[in-house]
Amino acid sequence: MNANDDRDEGEREDALRNEDPGEGRGAGGKPAAAKGAGAREDAGARDGAPADDGAAEEEDDAAAEEDDGAEDEGEAPAPPPRAPSMWDILRDSFFTFDRRTLGFTRILLGFFLIGDLFRRSWAWSDMFADIGVLPNHVNLWRPQGSGNFSIVNAFSTPGELWVLWVVIFATYVCLLIGWKTKLMQVLSLVFVTSMNGRVLLIENGGYVVHNLLLLWTCFLPMGDRFSVDALLASMKRSRERTAADLNDRSTLDDPLKPDAHVTVLGPVLLIQISAIYFFNVVHKTGPAWKNGTAIHYVLYVDRMVTPIVADIRDYAPNFVILFMTRMVIAFEAAIPVSLLSPLGRAWARRFAMVMMNVLHVGFGTTFVLGPFAWALCVMSTLLFGREDWEIAARTMRRAHRARVVLFDPRSPGAVLACRVLKRLDRFGLLTFEASTSAAHGLSVRRPDGALVEGAGALADIVTAIPLGPAVAWALRLPLVRDAVTAAMAAAHRRSLGRALGARIPERSEVAPPPAPLRLWGRTALGALREVGVVVMFVGAVNQAAVELWVIKNRWKVPHPEETRVLAQKLRFLQGWFMFSPNPVMDDGTIVVDAVTVDGRHIDPFTGEPPNFDLLHAKSFAYSQIWCDYFARIKLPANTAYRDAMKEYMYRYPERTGRPEDAIVSGEVYWVKDWNPKWGRTESYGEEREKLFTFYNPKAQAQAQAEPPQAPQTPAN
Repeated sequence: MNANDDRDEGEREDALRNEDPGEGRGAGGKPAAAKGAGAREDAGARDGAPADDGAAEEEDDAAAEEDDGAEDEGEAPAPPPRAPSMWDILRDSFFTFDRRTLGFTRILLGFFLIGDLFRRSWAWSDMFADIGVLPNHVNLWRPQGSGNFSIVNAFSTPGELWVLWVVIFATYVCLLIGWKTKLMQVLSLVFVTSMNGRVLLIENGGYVVHNLLLLWTCFLPMGDRFSVDALLASMKRSRERTAADLNDRSTLDDPLKPDAHVTVLGPVLLIQISAIYFFNVVHKTGPAWKNGTAIHYVLYVDRMVTPIVADIRDYAPNFVILFMTRMVIAFEAAIPVSLLSPLGRAWARRFAMVMMNVLHVGFGTTFVLGPFAWALCVMSTLLFGREDWEIAARTMRRAHRARVVLFDPRSPGAVLACRVLKRLDRFGLLTFEASTSAAHGLSVRRPDGALVEGAGALADIVTAIPLGPAVAWALRLPLVRDAVTAAMAAAHRRSLGRALGARIPERSEVAPPPAPLRLWGRTALGALREVGVVVMFVGAVNQAAVELWVIKNRWKVPHPEETRVLAQKLRFLQGWFMFSPNPVMDDGTIVVDAVTVDGRHIDPFTGEPPNFDLLHAKSFAYSQIWCDYFARIKLPANTAYRDAMKEYMYRYPERTGRPEDAIVSGEVYWVKDWNPKWGRTESYGEEREKLFTFYNPKAQAQAQAEPPQAPQTPAN
C-alpha cells in the first residue's frame, strides 16, 4: 500500500464520518451529526437563513458520487436489500403501532375523558350521592351486577363526590399532557370503570366500549411521543449547551423506543373493533333493517334524539332514510373486512377510519348515546400508520416558516427555552444560533435577514412548531403582543430563568445507554404486558361466546369463574347487538304526578306539571343518563330500586330550596306510544302504565298540620 492509497482511504473514512448524521462519532466522542449541524448553522449564519433542502440534496449527490468512485476503485458493491419475510409482512400489517399514533390517540383520549366527566357533572350527585336515585348503601346491599367493582361506592356525600370529581379531572389532565402517563392510564381505567359500573341502571353499550377503550390502551406506551414524559426524558438523555448541540437532532428520541412498537395487542385490537361491527350487523335481522326503514323509526324515539333532529326529522325524504339505513349496514359490514385485510393495508385502514368516524359522528350528533360514538372515534385513531404520518408531515411542513433562533448563551432561561423548542420542532424548521446581542435573550432572524424581537419572534417560533399556527396568531394581537414583549423583557432583565432554578449545563453530554440489568427489567415487564393482553383476550372471547345471541343460541359454552371475573368485574362485556334485531319502534318515558303540600301537581324530575302528551312530543331533551334511567327503572327486574327513587323524589324541596314543594303523594307512570309508521310523521297508540303509588308520611303530617291554601287567581 502506497501513500496515495493511504490518502484515499483517509478521505473515504472522512466522507463516511460526515455523510450521515447519527452514524459514527466525531472527535472527543461527540456525535458526527453535531459537526454536520454546526456546518449547517454556519451556513445559515452566513446566508441569513437555515440550510434548505437544496443543500441537503447537494450533499446527498456528493455522497453518491463518492460511493460511485469507491465502486470504480474495485470495492465490492453493497448487497441488495433483503426481501421481507412472511413474519415481516405480518408484523408490519397486524402487530405494529406507530408511537406517534399512540401519542396522538392519548391526547384525543384525554379530551374525550374530560368531556365525558363534564357530561356526568349535571347528574353527578343525582346518580352517585346518598341523596341520589341510588345511594351507595342501597347499591352495596342490593348489588346490580355480578359483584362488579366500583371505587365510587366509597364516596357517599355530595362533598366527598365533588372532591373525587376534582381528583378524576386532574388525572385526565395529566393523561392529556402525558405526565406520569402509565400511572394516569391505570388510574383512568379504574375511574372510568368505577363510574360506569356504579349505577347499572344507566349503563349501555357505549359504557362497555368506554371500558374496553381504557383497558386495551392501558397496554400501550402512550407517553413515548408528544408528552411531558417524553420531553423530560429527552432533556435528561441529552444536555445541550451550544448551538451545535441544539442543532443536532440525532438524540431527540430514545433509540430504544423507535417509532414502530410491536405488540400482540395489534391483532387483538383489530379483532375487538371488528367484533363490535361484525356482530352488530349480524344481529340486525329484523324486517326494518332489511327493507331500509330502520332509521325512520329510530329518529322518532323522543327520549333519545336531540332537539335539532326532532325539529327536522319530519322533512327527511324517504330516499334519504333508505340510503342512511343501508349505509349503516354497509359500513358495519365493510369495517371488519377493511381492518383484517392484508391487501392494501394502508388504504384499507384509511377507509375503515373514515367509515367509523362518519358513522359515529352521525350517531353522536343525532342521539344521546353517552360515550358510545365518541369512544369509537377515539379508538379509530389507533389505525393511523407510518405512511399516514409521512403524508401528514409532508402536508403540514412549510419551508417558508423556517427561522433562525438567536439566543443569549449566557441566559439559563434562553438556553432552556431553546432546549425545549428543539424537542417541539418536529418539522426541523428551527436552526439555533448563539448571539449575545439577542433582544430579551431570544429573537428570530427570518429568511430575508430581518430581525424580529419580542412577541413577534415568539409568534414566528410557535408558527414553525406542528399545529403552532392555530395559536400563534393570538401573539400578534395588539394588546397581547405588547404584554408578551414586556413579559419577555422583564424575565430576561431579572434573570427569571436562573431564579426559577434553570441552569446552563456544565458540559454537553449524551447519557450512556441503560445498564444491562435495567434492559433486562424492561424486557421482563414487556413480556408480562404481553401475557396480560393474552389473558384479557381469553376472557373477552369467553364472554363473547356466552353473551352474543348468534353463539349462545347455538352452542352451550361454559363460563368458568376465572374468565367471568376477567370480563365482568370491571364490566368488560362483549354483547354487540345495538338496535337489534329490529330498531326501537316504540317510545316512552317516566311521568310522575306528584301532589305538593300546597295542592299543586308537579313532576319532580322536570319541575313542571306532569305532561302525558307523548304523541306531540319533540324530543324530551334528556341526557343519556336520564334517558336510560327512566327506561330501566320501569322494568319489573328493577323494582328493588324504586324505594330509592321515592326517597329521591321526597327530597325535591331540598333541590329547589322551597318548603312548599314538599311532596305528599303521587303516582308514577310509564307513558308510551308507537313511532310513526313508514311514510307518516304522527305517533299513535299512546298508553299509560301505572308503575306504583307512593305516600310521604312526613309531608302528609305537615299538610295536615297546615292545610294548603286555595291557589290564587292571577289578576288580569
